Formats: sequence, C-alpha cells, structure tokens
Amino acid sequence: MMFMKRTVFLALLGSSLLFGCRTVNEQPPEPAESSTTALQSSDDFVVVPSRTNDVQFRIYTNASPYASHLFNTFEIEAYGEVLLKSPRGDKWQKWSSSTGSSPHNILVNGAGPELDSSNSMSLADSTAGPDWRYVALDANAAYRAQLKEYKRHILFVEPDLFVLYDHLVAKKPSDFRMLLHAPDETRLDPVWRDLRLDLPKAGFRIHSPARRKQPRNWECLESTTQKSFSDNTVTLQLGPTNKVAQLDLLTVFAIKHGGEKKELAFRLLESPNAIGARIHRDGLPTLVAFKTDTSGGQPTLTGFPFSGPVGVDIFKPKPKH
Repeated sequence: MMFMKRTVFLALLGSSLLFGCRTVNEQPPEPAESSTTALQSSDDFVVVPSRTNDVQFRIYTNASPYASHLFNTFEIEAYGEVLLKSPRGDKWQKWSSSTGSSPHNILVNGAGPELDSSNSMSLADSTAGPDWRYVALDANAAYRAQLKEYKRHILFVEPDLFVLYDHLVAKKPSDFRMLLHAPDETRLDPVWRDLRLDLPKAGFRIHSPARRKQPRNWECLESTTQKSFSDNTVTLQLGPTNKVAQLDLLTVFAIKHGGEKKELAFRLLESPNAIGARIHRDGLPTLVAFKTDTSGGQPTLTGFPFSGPVGVDIFKPKPKH
C-alpha cells in the first residue's frame, strides 16, 4: 500500500483509530560553545541549524488556534527536497472538529495541547560545537493540565543527522502517543520496524532506539475518516504499550541523498545522569548524549564526560597519507 505524496508531520492521536499498512524489505570531543547561530526563529517556528543549510529541521512553536501550522509539528528539508511537511493549521483543525480526535503532536491520555497564543513554546537552551547544533524548547504550557514537564530537545549533527529527544513527566501514569502522517513513498521495514523514504533528491530513515525487550516500533494505522480527509496518507503510531509517569523518547532522523545507500545502526544508552544513543553511519560511530540530571555535576555516558546540556563525540578516521 502506498502512503502519502511528499508531506508528513508528527502527531499524537487518540487510540480510537484503527491501523494497517504494507511493509517492504529492503577522537576526543571538543568542548561545546555558545552560539547565536544554533537556531533561527520567527514568531511561528524555529529552524535548526539554519535557514541556509542544505538540511533543515523546522518546528512550529505557535500554540494559537489560528496559527498557520499545527503547534509542535515540524518539517524537514534536505538537498532541495521536502521530506516532512507540517500541515496547515486551518485544514487540520477542521479535521479535528469533525472527528473528535486531536491531530497535534503529543497526546496525553487522548488529549492534545490547550491552544492559546500564551501557551506557545519558549526557548529553554541553545548551544553548539564544531560539528553540531542544539536547541531545547519548553512545551509544557500547552500541556500543563496533565504534565509537570515537557521539554523537546533537537540536535543536529553534521552533515545529515537529527536526534529528537522528548522528555515528558506526567502528574500520574498516563498514555502517551506519537503519530506520524507519512508520505506515500514511505515504507515500514519489517525487521527494524522503522521508516524509510527515498525520493529523487533525498530520503530518510526514522528510528527510535529503545531498551532491550522494550522495542519502540512504528505501527501502521488506517483511518477511513483520516484517509477521506487527507488523500495519499498513512498514519503511523509510536509509544509505550503501558501507562507511564515519565517518558524519555529518542527519535533519530538519518537523512541521505536520493538513491544513496547508507549503512545505519542504533543503540540506546543510559546512565544515572544522561540518555543518548550510539549511531553508526557507514561503520563510523557517533555518540550523542543529553543531560537528564539537573542537580549539578558533570554528566557522563558510557565513560564519555561532557559539559552543558548535550554532548557529541564523532569518530573521524585519520586520513591516509
């Protein structure tokens, strides 16, 4: 079954939808530096790493019910191709009204954000290193009825890697859901249960590393109502299978040129004061780490110490002479 054309957005939706889809086979780090170039923003969105980069991540931060795009959804552009596209707010608000389900990015116990311009995201942190850019956004205002904390961290590692880290703390054990409305060409891998897309100019692989015996697999969903409202789309779901009081979710977006074959591997890493992943790109490891303990002290992950809110260690082989 084919999915959507070339538009996609992340959303969390109610569990009332039924789903179905087709699968196919297929050196020591330098210290972080503060950087005013780590992001660019407008009243409605933030761009990482910049609007002039070949690969860009744009997240919409305006929680007004009249915002041009849905709050907390995002777009990815790469090498002249739009890989993920945030839907316009007016269209999907009408869909939400007609179905009784929220199309927004995060649902907690089936409820989406409280839409009001005063509930928009705020910038929590921003920093950069020689090969990466990082921004953290506070999204809790729109979810304060059910959450004590919601931070969304976005890390870009040159030349083509985004890592999204969502940290959510609920007031009580809750049901969390993330939904992705994916392009028609996207495929669900039957083994890794992650997402693959290959367009003429660019493509991606989307994977959420998790603990052993606790896989975070994308599941395909089908909704007749959603299909009739938005042609050529498929809805994919990601989230824990049980209610939890805290959710720490890593989602890796590995971007590539169209037609490029790239070997990728992912492993979730955790310590008492950090969470992250080791990501192998064509056999070369990149370690990304996010600080989780805010009480002070230097965070470490698998023996890798870092300062600040995030650490990145990219292995670069020595050039042959």
